Amino acid sequence: MLFNSYVFLLFFLPFTWCIYYILNHFKWYRVAQGALVAASFVFYGYEDYHLCFILLGTILVNYLIHYLFLEKLKSTWQRKALLILGICANFSLLFYFKYFNFLLENLNRFAGGDFTMKNIVMPLGISFFTFQQVSFVVDSFKGEVERVNFADYALFVSFFPQLVAGPIVLHSEMIPQFKDISKRKVQFDNLIAGLEYLIIGFAKKVLIADQFSRICDAGYASLTELNSISAVLVMLAFTLQIYFDFSGYCDMAIGLGKLFNIEIPLNFDSPYRSLTIAEFWKRWHMTLTRFLTTYLYIPLGGNRKGKIRTYINVMIVFTLSGLWHGAQWTFVLWGMLHGLMMVIYRAGKKVWDRLPKGFLWLCTFLFVNAAWTFFRADYFRQPFRLFERMLLGGGGLCIDSMVNAFCEGSVWMTLLGAFVSPEWMPMIGQIAVGLWFLVWTIGCIYLPSSHEMVKKQNRSTAYFLYLGILLSWSFMWLSQVSKFIYFNF
Repeated sequence: MLFNSYVFLLFFLPFTWCIYYILNHFKWYRVAQGALVAASFVFYGYEDYHLCFILLGTILVNYLIHYLFLEKLKSTWQRKALLILGICANFSLLFYFKYFNFLLENLNRFAGGDFTMKNIVMPLGISFFTFQQVSFVVDSFKGEVERVNFADYALFVSFFPQLVAGPIVLHSEMIPQFKDISKRKVQFDNLIAGLEYLIIGFAKKVLIADQFSRICDAGYASLTELNSISAVLVMLAFTLQIYFDFSGYCDMAIGLGKLFNIEIPLNFDSPYRSLTIAEFWKRWHMTLTRFLTTYLYIPLGGNRKGKIRTYINVMIVFTLSGLWHGAQWTFVLWGMLHGLMMVIYRAGKKVWDRLPKGFLWLCTFLFVNAAWTFFRADYFRQPFRLFERMLLGGGGLCIDSMVNAFCEGSVWMTLLGAFVSPEWMPMIGQIAVGLWFLVWTIGCIYLPSSHEMVKKQNRSTAYFLYLGILLSWSFMWLSQVSKFIYFNF
């Protein structure tokens, strides 16, 4: 089920919210928690109920491991053996669904194999709930987890606001909230803040990200026809699309959590303001960075074993980060490029940090733009063809297919067409596309983040009117429902 769909916003969410608080009102706390777990499974298995069995299976196995760590196993070798078994079990499941066909494809291509591709459908969110449960198993092994009730653990893994696309939450920041009885009644401040986040995130996805998606898709569909300006705009379109898409999802996740009085950790903090690549990764997908730092980078030795070993560890972490995003070499290369940029920054940090801030920002932003082309690519050579069009495409305005993708269905263009001569409409479309890119490029750098907006608002009548208009406008554009980009991972 998608956050940006009629069935979720008009039926699933209101019904689940009402049932949860009604049951809690009568102090049927465990029943209310069970209802929330059940609703989360309905959310997850809405399009394919078979996925629920996979999710339930992982919950049962990892909870059993947690129980054995705390109640049964005392000797060091038994605990280490169970830790290895638990980690292997989690990653084996992830490997089969996400990477098995990738392995067969590469064996066929590079080793002369003749393996037949399997018809494997990757479960939604498997990368997220796998990492979440691995962290739980590791922390249980370290003795950092007290005995957890099964219902609390099931909700920790399956809680629908963060189940499919994160953030990757820790037991220490979620399970205590599920146990807190004071969070079981409606809290007006959280209700209002939750609706604010929900509406703002919904608008980012539907009104902004999906618009850039149409422009970007039209550009990639006409790759050989792109002139230099169009090629640059195609690159920038995906940069802005993924920004507002992921930002919108993160806002909606936080908002949904607040509706249930659950504080979901910040996962996105205006990353295009970053002056360095290190700062970018402190602002983009923050919980993934936290997981990889805590459970991979530090165990590898972090920066404690000399510069060369540190650089190797950085490259390992970013390469695996790229592979985590998808079973394609383009994702691996994207991760390696970020790793290489991080190594270069670390090696010359003293010099970098003395450079003018404007220059640092420009270098970081241009690099992030260029790297996103590998993230977006359908095949390995595609980014290089796009770069070729940027350099050799020649002059000219934005190509018609990209302008049409932006203007198609726009109410303002339809109204304008009734008053403006037809021969002027193409130029108006060009100007509109240019302004659209300019406004949101500047906006993602200088406009306050959703968190800053929600905290600063005095919640006047005019502000609520603005939110109402924004929600209505977003619903008007909901005829073409699209997945959030991170739902694919």
